Amino acid sequence: MPLRRAGLAILLLAAACIPKPQLDVANIPDGDYALDPDHASLVWRVPHLNGLSLFTARFDSWTAELNFDPERPEEAQVTATIDAASVSTGNKEFDQTIADQRRLLDAKSHPEIRFTSTKVTVTGENTAEILGDLTFHGVTAPVSLNVTFNGSLRDPIRNRRVVGFSASGVISRAAWGADGFVNFGVGEEVELLIEAEFLKR
Repeated sequence: MPLRRAGLAILLLAAACIPKPQLDVANIPDGDYALDPDHASLVWRVPHLNGLSLFTARFDSWTAELNFDPERPEEAQVTATIDAASVSTGNKEFDQTIADQRRLLDAKSHPEIRFTSTKVTVTGENTAEILGDLTFHGVTAPVSLNVTFNGSLRDPIRNRRVVGFSASGVISRAAWGADGFVNFGVGEEVELLIEAEFLKR
């Protein structure tokens, strides 16, 4: 019990020492960063019954890499790889249906979803538009993501430099041949919501 209390006290002390994130992009150390999967989420939403609600799910397993130079933010490079079978709706049986359906994820034939950035356009002090190629369901097509830089700091708990981003975008799944259930009131447009912390290598 005393050891547990001591550990909790150390954790609380470390948390109290965490500084506020620096929002100046120029303060980000240049180099390579890797996604911290424990502090990241990849959520997607699709209209159900012609917009009666937004059905929401996520992918539980994905990785990403970032190469960044604060002097040349427009040359930043981002790649991500998603395990298509890791779709999570809260219902394991339905997860399997979405993963297996030939006109949805078809994860057995196409186990990975990949994104590779092709162009970065700075749109504000802490915002940018990232264009990239999304390979999904055996098809590669362009996508656009609106990205917000949430700040950078050195995390005393992880003892690493961390940068945080939020991103969003909308894709038409039919462009990738994943148009299952469209005739049953499930929307064609899919909204992507991404939260990501990257650790300096």
